[in-house]
Amino acid sequence: MHHVLLTAETGRAPVEVLMDDAEMMPALPLGDVLVEELGLDVPYGALVVLRDAGSPAPVSYDAGTILGEILLGLLRTGLFPMDRETDALFAMAASYDKLVEASGFRHSGLDGCEFRLGLAASLGAYWCGARQAGADTCGLFDRPDFLRQPELLRYLRALDASFSLTDAEAVPARLMLAQGGTRGFDDWMQHVGQVVSAEIGVSTRIPGVRANNSQRN
Repeated sequence: MHHVLLTAETGRAPVEVLMDDAEMMPALPLGDVLVEELGLDVPYGALVVLRDAGSPAPVSYDAGTILGEILLGLLRTGLFPMDRETDALFAMAASYDKLVEASGFRHSGLDGCEFRLGLAASLGAYWCGARQAGADTCGLFDRPDFLRQPELLRYLRALDASFSLTDAEAVPARLMLAQGGTRGFDDWMQHVGQVVSAEIGVSTRIPGVRANNSQRN
């Protein structure tokens, strides 16, 4: 997936994930601002990841938080039926949790434990209704193996009566393993919508996508 990572003193949340077409002002998308003001290469359809340089967390932890925010962003597009969003989010997270053990992740230099803790913080804030990652108080998201804990499954069933998955181990690692090289967010979203919907047994719902995938000048 095309992305641009910016690290700066923001004084805001430790990480934020925005689309390149997020409007800073009317008719002024973020991607154009980055190209014109900073001279960055921002492909159409890229995700823009903002990381606070003052973040006290390890880079691996913040990387996990970034992944969590991207997955939550997928839910906000309406990619999955509302009554199956918990299933979809759990399945995507469980797949990435397994991919941490793959050789590609190990060669990235990231720490798997910290990465999982960052992912836990992001999803925990969402599932517990906290304002930002790491601020939940329910005690289910403070360990790297949070997805494999029976207590989390019971919590999600109580939170969402439609939640039907029974075991993170049953979710295949290949579910979120994108094929075909780097792609724009819209293309990646369509792929994720298809494979995750098939995994949880629902019809694919693909929101409208942008036609222009060319490079900015």
